Amino acid sequence: MPHSHPRSPAASPVSVIFQRRIDDASYADYARWQKRAAEALATVPGFIDQDIVPPSPPVQDDWVDVLRFATIEDARAWLDSDLRTELVAEIKHAFIGNEDVHLLTGEQTREQSATSVVISCHVDPEDESAFMDWQRKISAAEAGFRGFRGHKVERPVQGITEDWTIVLSFDTEDNLASWMDSPERAALLREGEKFNKNLRIRKASYGFDFWFRGAGGDEPPPVPVARSNLLALLVLYPLVVIWGHFVSAPFIEAHGVPIAVALFLANLVTTQILGWWAVPAAFKVFGWWMDPAISPRRRNLGYAVMIALFGISIAVCTLLFMIPTT
Repeated sequence: MPHSHPRSPAASPVSVIFQRRIDDASYADYARWQKRAAEALATVPGFIDQDIVPPSPPVQDDWVDVLRFATIEDARAWLDSDLRTELVAEIKHAFIGNEDVHLLTGEQTREQSATSVVISCHVDPEDESAFMDWQRKISAAEAGFRGFRGHKVERPVQGITEDWTIVLSFDTEDNLASWMDSPERAALLREGEKFNKNLRIRKASYGFDFWFRGAGGDEPPPVPVARSNLLALLVLYPLVVIWGHFVSAPFIEAHGVPIAVALFLANLVTTQILGWWAVPAAFKVFGWWMDPAISPRRRNLGYAVMIALFGISIAVCTLLFMIPTT
């Protein structure tokens, strides 16, 4: 739910990221509270806009709330304000554990779009130099892994957070997992054991491009809805036909299961396949067509390819219906 306010072109935007685990039973209360909080934020000096990312298990279990302010002073004023204290008091009963607050400064670019983890840890003042040396060794090791995009270290901000914050970014979830599960990282964690006793890791399905926008505060280009829907239909149609003809009809409906239950099972299975494998794979293959900035010629070429694939899909499914299921 973005809200925009004018700001000075010279201002350096600051992002305040809240990560909160919310009790499932309180989702509706939290949604209503977010609306009240958004209305309050619209009156706060220096506030630019807000993005709310709901949980997306198993990748992301927390609600992520990203607030952007014109300057660090504006961000601090909001964090220390009585208004924020009152708002948090209204919804704190819904929190599972404490909320994590990360304040990240500096400009980032769209090239940093990726999958990220936010790592928080406490470092004693006398150990800061050794901690930074350790972080440099880690970032050097990360750079040798496929898909590495960035390793950003933020110092604690007095009066806001006592923790150091590291934002680690890779281009894909698989490449990020390769590093997180690697023997190299395990060895480095053992080497810096004194720094990671209270290590907290939060995974997010958004890269730096979501938390930061360019100096002009530009929005990332939206994915075209019509093209997205067509691509989803391209993988949904044959999946539904195959499931219905070869699984549901002979093994579920034929045994007297009510059609309503059979349809529910079909939707349960197909939506999981779509969400986890089929649609992401299709978007990866047709990524060139999803770009809103492509030329009309390439856009029309994509529509032509979709029409051809739909024709092939219908023809193949028609032939499948001719194959007996018993």
